[in-house]
Amino acid sequence: MSVKRRLYISNFLMLVMPVLLLILTSICLMLIYTGITGIREKPPLNVGELFAKRMEKVEEIALKQKSATSEKRIQSDIDEFNRQNEGTGMNLTLYQGHQQVYPVSLYEGMMPDMDFSQSNVIIVTDELAVYRAEAGEYTLVLSDSNFTVNNHDTFDKRIYAGTLMLTILIIVAIVTNWALTKFVFRSIMHPIQIIVEGVHQLRDGNLKYRILYDKQDEFASVCTEFNEMAERLSYMVEERTENEINRRELIAGISHDLRTPLTSIKAYLEGLEKGVATTPQMKLKYFDTIKAKTASLEHIINQLFLFSKLDIGDFPLYLELVDISVEMKRTMTTFEAEYRPKGLNLYYGQQFPHAEILIDVVQFRNVIQNVLENSLKYKDKEHVDVTVTCIEDEQWVEIRLMDNGPGVSALELDKLFNVFYRSDASRKRPDLGSGLGLAISSKVIERLSGRIHAELAPTGGLSVIITIPKYKSAKGENYEKNLDH
Repeated sequence: MSVKRRLYISNFLMLVMPVLLLILTSICLMLIYTGITGIREKPPLNVGELFAKRMEKVEEIALKQKSATSEKRIQSDIDEFNRQNEGTGMNLTLYQGHQQVYPVSLYEGMMPDMDFSQSNVIIVTDELAVYRAEAGEYTLVLSDSNFTVNNHDTFDKRIYAGTLMLTILIIVAIVTNWALTKFVFRSIMHPIQIIVEGVHQLRDGNLKYRILYDKQDEFASVCTEFNEMAERLSYMVEERTENEINRRELIAGISHDLRTPLTSIKAYLEGLEKGVATTPQMKLKYFDTIKAKTASLEHIINQLFLFSKLDIGDFPLYLELVDISVEMKRTMTTFEAEYRPKGLNLYYGQQFPHAEILIDVVQFRNVIQNVLENSLKYKDKEHVDVTVTCIEDEQWVEIRLMDNGPGVSALELDKLFNVFYRSDASRKRPDLGSGLGLAISSKVIERLSGRIHAELAPTGGLSVIITIPKYKSAKGENYEKNLDH
């Protein structure tokens, strides 16, 4: 049940309960009032032992009158009854219809105008009781002006019952209010406690903690959002940790790759300074080595500069609309002549499709060259073959460069495009480069709205896949994004 529905029900009951309690309280007060005043429609028949005996006497007189032929007989009986009960408050009178006929002088006007057709005993108040008995064409009326019903126990019981009822109603009201409050606040406080516990878990560093909440109410979406927040926070922390590791590796990589040529340059300069190179040929060799190491340093610095510019998006790309078939053939022809003497052979898997793409031609060729350089550096035999294929679909052009070299382990595939990443074995060989080439390639392809990743090749080597959007699908948002470059 949702919290909103619980609130509706609670508010409804809080409105209805006072009305019901008011009605019940009114009934209780009426019971208490009638218990005090004695006003009632029909009194109990046990109206007192003395009055009951006098009622029997009146019945006897009434029976006599029904069989008597003279009114004097009943008058004498009335006088005798009143004499015997003088001082008790009891009086017996004779009525004919609604008219008191005997004794007229004493009791006329003392009795209220009452209807004796409904009950033999009528109690007007606790101090007046009236009993009627049919006596032929007359009615005998016994009245007790000092009447007190022998119902003190009943009175006390009514007072007790009314007080008890009020007490029960107050208790019911308190319990109902407590139950309704608990009914509503339990559905609110319990989820809040769950969320607070989740917040404490995140505060304490348990980023894997997730809230398990199976109810379908307003808090379900909050718990879902909390879990998504925790997921993103966990991802951000992991990414930050990974970036910190990459930063340290970057510093270590820069230090390593700069220290090696600098050490060589320093050593050769000291050799020249101390006269180790005594012949012109040795001096020329030393100078050539220093020049090569300086060029290596310059290359590393340029690579770092290019990567940092690409990483912050400050490197300009000069976009051109080219036919991928024409561009790939031109690029492969150039690289085939350059790399074949070094032991790298290029092959075409199939004919390239004629699809237009928007690229920076220079940087795109650098991406292809970095991939080929990677295959050449890590070849484990005299010659390595690289097969180049290109396919297209409605939106993308996919370029695949697959070699038959040693490849990498499956765990290293996602790390190949990290900054300065090289296997531990290759780190011992500075001649294999700085490890920035694939990282730069990844940044360039990303800036071209494409993707680049590596897979294990069926030939046992490495396969690098480059995906670039076609020009017709690059229009609109992607196209405008590329123009900003």
